[in-house]
Formats: sequence, C-alpha cells, structure tokens
Amino acid sequence: MIVTVAEFSETGPQLEEGIRHVRDEVVPAVRGAAGLHHGYWLVDRAAGRRLSILVWSSSEAAGAAWVSAAASIKRMRASAGRTEPQRSPDKTQQFEVVAEV
Repeated sequence: MIVTVAEFSETGPQLEEGIRHVRDEVVPAVRGAAGLHHGYWLVDRAAGRRLSILVWSSSEAAGAAWVSAAASIKRMRASAGRTEPQRSPDKTQQFEVVAEV
C-alpha cells in the first residue's frame, strides 16, 4: 500500500474555495475509485493549511484513478461555470506503508 499526501498553504477565500473544491468535486470524483482504501482531507484554518491524504493499494492504482478523477472534476467545474483551474498543491509526497493497526 502507498499513501499520497498533498499539502496546500492558503488563507481566507482561497482556503474556503479549496474546501469547497474537495467537498463538491474531489470527493465525488474519487469515491469508489479502484484501489482507494481511505481518503482524508484535513484543514488547519488558523495556520492556513490543507492536507489531502489518500491510502491506495498501489502507486499504479493512484495514478490511474487520478486520470479519471481529473477528467470528472473538469466536467463538474465546466458544468458549474467554473472556468479557472483549481490550484495545484504546494507540495506532494508519496509514502510506502510499512505497518498498520
């Protein structure tokens, strides 16, 4: 298993838009994706940080799911009249899971 972590540094309206994006676009797009075990989206409003943490069966599963999810998100944004692209993460990392409880 692997875990992907995306980190965003945002404040004010940018942070709120990021939260809306996750709830309205990202979660529906990845829900039920093959190989996705768990997804967590975290926010620290005081520090202006968001984290996306996803647990996958493999890096191949994560890569394949994001291709489909990105297309779905693009369609959702277009149908809602959102023409501007969503911000990319400030930092992304991938970790191999070596133990779990």
